[in-house]
Amino acid sequence: MKTKEKNILISILLFSIFLEGLDAFSVFEVPFPWFGVSLLLLIIPAYYFFNLDLNSSNFGSLKYWIIYVVIVTIVKAFSFDLEMPQYATSSFSQFVSLRVIKIISFFIVVWVIQLLSSYFTKDQIIESIAYIGLIISLFSLYSYFSYFLDLPDFNRSRAGSGGWTQPIQRACSILRNYGTFREPSFLAVWTVPFIPLNFYLARKSNKWYFLSIFPIFSLVLTRSLTGILSVLIACLVISILYLIKNKKVEFNFIFPVFMIVLISLFANNISYKFPPLDPSMCPPNSADKCDCSIYDDNLDEAKNSENIAESIFSRAALIVDGGIDGFGNFSYLKDHLLNENLKIFGDGLGSSNIIYSYEFEKLTAQVKSGETVYRNPGQVVSFNNLYANIYFSSGLIGLIWFLFILFKFTYYLFSNSEIINYYLSFQLFSILLMFFFQAEEVSTLLGVSIGLIILEGYKNE
Repeated sequence: MKTKEKNILISILLFSIFLEGLDAFSVFEVPFPWFGVSLLLLIIPAYYFFNLDLNSSNFGSLKYWIIYVVIVTIVKAFSFDLEMPQYATSSFSQFVSLRVIKIISFFIVVWVIQLLSSYFTKDQIIESIAYIGLIISLFSLYSYFSYFLDLPDFNRSRAGSGGWTQPIQRACSILRNYGTFREPSFLAVWTVPFIPLNFYLARKSNKWYFLSIFPIFSLVLTRSLTGILSVLIACLVISILYLIKNKKVEFNFIFPVFMIVLISLFANNISYKFPPLDPSMCPPNSADKCDCSIYDDNLDEAKNSENIAESIFSRAALIVDGGIDGFGNFSYLKDHLLNENLKIFGDGLGSSNIIYSYEFEKLTAQVKSGETVYRNPGQVVSFNNLYANIYFSSGLIGLIWFLFILFKFTYYLFSNSEIINYYLSFQLFSILLMFFFQAEEVSTLLGVSIGLIILEGYKNE
């Protein structure tokens, strides 16, 4: 392959990852991440046009799982008879097609990493991807500090995850790092996979110890319970496994924990709570808008603590004490699961979300002042759980198949003593932990993780 063609190939991959990091922006109501997903499809004609060479046997059953999910989705879509929720921003065919494109683009990411391995070293691929995480982290830090320095924040053009604008600045609420995303937790889920790559690269170049500060700082300022705990748990698990297997401690695996603790202590000094509304504005606003000591419950109080460690670990303790239902929509998801018959083949990507959206309205209905009030009425609702989405979309067959694929990758990583495999385990484990509570679709960065695992396995055969 010529140098120009190689550069085009890696540029498509990197730019698509970058666009996924611009989650809060859209053009003509088309979100930037969807441009990134569509861009990946260009790899297919490029493969044939440039006559690229690739041994597809490295993909194993992953390829066939993707085909199975797509076939189930198409078959189910033809017999689907529900209307789109009132405030949906796309038609049924568009909504389902985008989800099909998303899962195909996930496979393309795995595929293109194999293509690039013929022309770039493994470390070159990892370093190129790590720089994208660094750039988005710097954008997010600018966004956060813009509220302190009286600078203009980004003009977010995409509706928030609740269907409206991003409520970053709210009376009596703590400032969280939204960055270029619609939610702080979305930024955390996107940022975490870069941290293991940073520390792997730091073994080769000390500059990455310094550069790793920015993604970790960005993550800490999100105050995302899911993101921060996933890194900490993954770090500790990998450190223990390394200790058991090699009979010695690898401090480089524990170092991210110390970094998070130290950066959290520093971040406490810049925590900022938005001031209450002027008394003249209360009412009609509720009392909590004018009195910052009023909280809905202990979880709300912990979330708005100016101490980041207290905000994270107090919430974690409350959730452990009160059960996993403390994670947002988890109780509604559990009820939906219990109300449905066992699904062998599933309802298809997208279609399962629409079914859940109507069920979600019923489950969240409350009577207030004689009127029935719904949570997120008329909107397409996310499962906020990758495994639940795979189950409802592709059935028990699809979920067991997917978990078996993950088991094979995990078994390979832990059965091989190469040092990079511990970092890839760190990355994969943290992603899979987060997908239990945030997001519901296989992501570009999960594709990167699996692509690197397959690449590493292939190179060592």
